[in-house]
Amino acid sequence: MATIPANSINLTQDQLAKWLIEDAPYKIQIARIWPFMGIQGGKISYARIADLTTGFSFDTVADILGDGDTAVTEQANDPDASNTTFTIGALATRYFLDYASTDRFKYPNDFDAVESALAIRRLMYMYFRKLDLDNAGTKVGDFDSLGELATNITTATNTDKYTKLRSLQEAYFKITANNGRPNAIMCNSAAMRWIINAYYLAGMNPEVVETEWGDPLKGTMRAPQIAINGTPVYINDWIATDTNLTKIYFMVLGDACEAGPVRGITGIVPGPIKPTMFVRHETAEPSTSTKSRICVTYTFPVATAVGSSGALSVLEGVDVSNVA
Repeated sequence: MATIPANSINLTQDQLAKWLIEDAPYKIQIARIWPFMGIQGGKISYARIADLTTGFSFDTVADILGDGDTAVTEQANDPDASNTTFTIGALATRYFLDYASTDRFKYPNDFDAVESALAIRRLMYMYFRKLDLDNAGTKVGDFDSLGELATNITTATNTDKYTKLRSLQEAYFKITANNGRPNAIMCNSAAMRWIINAYYLAGMNPEVVETEWGDPLKGTMRAPQIAINGTPVYINDWIATDTNLTKIYFMVLGDACEAGPVRGITGIVPGPIKPTMFVRHETAEPSTSTKSRICVTYTFPVATAVGSSGALSVLEGVDVSNVA
């Protein structure tokens, strides 16, 4: 038995906890409910048509055939001419494993498992940053952000104590998919405080709903969540704030597939890798290299699809200078 503390320490094993723990992780609450859909092939297309009432009045649409007073108007919409296609892109990260260190010191800790968990965490960070980060247009495998895909855009105003709430309501009611009912709102922490402040300025308490959360003591539990018109607001701290301005996204998440016509916002990945979503590649150092190591690359083939333009509304120009 070791006779002094220093020798006793040498007899112990330095064991890592099972899970990777960050010193200051980003809050990505939206990841808990974000849907990913496996598709066949590298693209998915949605047949879209213009507003069905374009060129019609409500009275014309309601005309009764055969009454002899009104000619039947030909339908002008053509879904074949307006397909919208989303192409899977790719995110990637890599790390190196040294043969000598792995062989000698692998036990009790698996270095590869720790690095692998870190690689997957980085890829998830990249994806949720890409929801807000515009496509550079020159990078192979890049894909569009929600801001680039949005057609319903509202600019926030702050001229008096009621205009923040007006801006929120205007952006909310620009959602038309799912009968005008968004099921998620996404923003960063500063914008969440801006929403809370909007209610306080108008002399109101922020609205809350109950949603499911994990708790290290109680397991899954229901807890209050800030909401707008009953739709919960989830934080994604990878949404940028540029010169005190940021965005709030109102969304219908999910795709009804064959069950119905609701085509919302989803992440898309190749169908065969849907259960894991991440692909591991290993490459040995060339024989001429002086280093005994292996290169491990993780890739994430993914993109964001907006099935219906009415499933997305963006409130931009949200000034968080007084709440950040």
